[in-house]
Amino acid sequence: MANQAPATAGTASGPVVLRDRFEINPAKPLPDLSSPQATAFHCEDRRGAGRSLMALICRPDMPVRAGAMRSLKGVQAAGMLHLIEYGVVDWPPAKRRLVAVVYERPAGGRVTKGPNTKFDPIPENQVVKKVIKPLLTAMTEMSTRGVTHRAVRLDNLFWFDTTRERLCLGDCSTAPPGYDNPAAYEPPDMAQANPEGRGQGYPKDDLYALGLTVVSLLSGRDITETWSNDDVVRAKMAQSTYATFAAEGRVPLNLIEFVRGVLCDDPKERWDLEDVDLWLQGRRLTPIQPKPPKRAQRPFKFEGREIFTMPELAHAMSVKWDAAAAPILDGRLEVWLRRGLEDNEAADAVANAIRIAQAQSGDPRQSSDLTVARVLIVLDPKAPVRYREVRTTLDGFGTALACAFMQGRPLTSYAEMLSRDLPKFWVEAQGLYSPELGHYESQFKDLKANLTTPIMGAGIERCLYEINENLHCQSPLIEGEYVTEIRELLPALDRVASKVDVKIKPMDRHIAAFINVKWERDTKVQFRALNDPDPQRAAIGMLSLLAILQWRLGPPALHGLAGWLGAQLQPIVESFHGRARRRDLEREIPQIIRKGMLPELYNLLDNQEERQKDAEGFAWARAEYSAATQQLKALETGRVARDEQAEVQGRRAAAMTSMAVAIVSIAIILVMRMF
Repeated sequence: MANQAPATAGTASGPVVLRDRFEINPAKPLPDLSSPQATAFHCEDRRGAGRSLMALICRPDMPVRAGAMRSLKGVQAAGMLHLIEYGVVDWPPAKRRLVAVVYERPAGGRVTKGPNTKFDPIPENQVVKKVIKPLLTAMTEMSTRGVTHRAVRLDNLFWFDTTRERLCLGDCSTAPPGYDNPAAYEPPDMAQANPEGRGQGYPKDDLYALGLTVVSLLSGRDITETWSNDDVVRAKMAQSTYATFAAEGRVPLNLIEFVRGVLCDDPKERWDLEDVDLWLQGRRLTPIQPKPPKRAQRPFKFEGREIFTMPELAHAMSVKWDAAAAPILDGRLEVWLRRGLEDNEAADAVANAIRIAQAQSGDPRQSSDLTVARVLIVLDPKAPVRYREVRTTLDGFGTALACAFMQGRPLTSYAEMLSRDLPKFWVEAQGLYSPELGHYESQFKDLKANLTTPIMGAGIERCLYEINENLHCQSPLIEGEYVTEIRELLPALDRVASKVDVKIKPMDRHIAAFINVKWERDTKVQFRALNDPDPQRAAIGMLSLLAILQWRLGPPALHGLAGWLGAQLQPIVESFHGRARRRDLEREIPQIIRKGMLPELYNLLDNQEERQKDAEGFAWARAEYSAATQQLKALETGRVARDEQAEVQGRRAAAMTSMAVAIVSIAIILVMRMF
């Protein structure tokens, strides 16, 4: 995590120490203070600040909100727990490193002790003082720091003091935003998303959850606990949130205006923090209730239900995905839109979506799924993007993808959503352009480009780290080390080197993608070599990439990792042709490994001068070998013997010719003298 400090691991019976200060005792759990995705333990401050503390130990397979931890650390405000410290610790019970978050311990305990339990309701004349004002203060403080709470619900409220006068919100950082909220506490659009795909949201979404919480506090029980998620969504669509949960005299007259304002289903009309503050100051506001969606004159029958509106039909089809394709493709939906709902514009949009989806994919299964997904967006543009089992807002896509990775769930639907441009289609369906929608369109365009680049360092793994800034590296080699920063990568590999099979490469798709995203310097040459089909080039690329990180970031010695890499270097050694050079390398490599210096190891193995000498020597050796081979072949065919015989005969002929010439010359000289 950002700002991560070394953690000290305790023994089975001793404490675990965070940042050399906070002692967390694994033997002293605090089940009454645990969060749904994090277990609470007793914690003490070595500096003796006199505060009662607790520590939440997070799940290993759930992404945490590290950005929220960073923003809220040290913030003290009415209506919220004081987040004192956070970081990664070695946690003996899990035999791995986990995130720990230290909070000031609420002395009064949780407002509600558990599901289906009643409590003393808060009198209506104290709701503003005890509930709305302090929680609004907390939300305002968080909003100024760019954080939404997204865990506002009845079972996450605590009494800060034993007198039960100070109410405060519980933890919001140990699970994805909105993950543990029942669907009733989520606005209609987010309630339709999977819990991990609800997104960061806005302060308005926290106020919406506060409205439901206030109604429950007035009732002395959780008014939503008997509702299933599907029933909640259907009820909100059929009428409204206020009519479903706050009508029938549940809200006193002095709070009706507030509850109506924050529970407005239309986010544009829903009250924001400023509106609530004005209401607290006595200004009267009239909440505008959204218009219900257009109802058809006759229902559309789907899976035994009669449905009258497009949003309800879209939700029903998303729940019964495999049954949705038939009425869409056989034209029944289009006919209903034209005749039953009398909405030719929607019918034309559905027909166009079907035509494009059918043309976009050659795979019948993907074509059917893409058709359903596009049609659902047409029927209800404000709902999350839905594709088979995946239902996510664009804001929550990254967290949903991270959960799928961390929990070992299939990733096919996420990849197909990106490759088939569903996020882009959703943006276009919103009608009006905004900077936020432009950001999403650009972001998902880049993700698609990464997805369709299948090399190591790209692909779905790079998409994961691009869209989840604080996610720790998911490589099976180092996942338990909880590496979130590039500077932590090499030390983590060094620590695990003694525990792994040295035949396994210390580089996989996750580590490559993590480096590509986190290391902002140019590494195109290294990644090009890493993805080379030649084992020698790939090994050099891996070594050079890790060597650059050690050179730039340290640490000065990586004995374990150097030894691990040493077992991967045989292809590089064998790429040298000279046996003498190979022997020299086999003698020098162990010496460098003992130093733990990857740059020195790389310089030894990728020395261009030595490479050139080796290449030139190999060229001479090949030439000599070629000449010797030709001579050997000539000897084998007898041609050399014939050449030698011809040479002897030639010498004899030359000698005879020379003698004849000499005799003639002497004769001529004698004749000339006689005359």
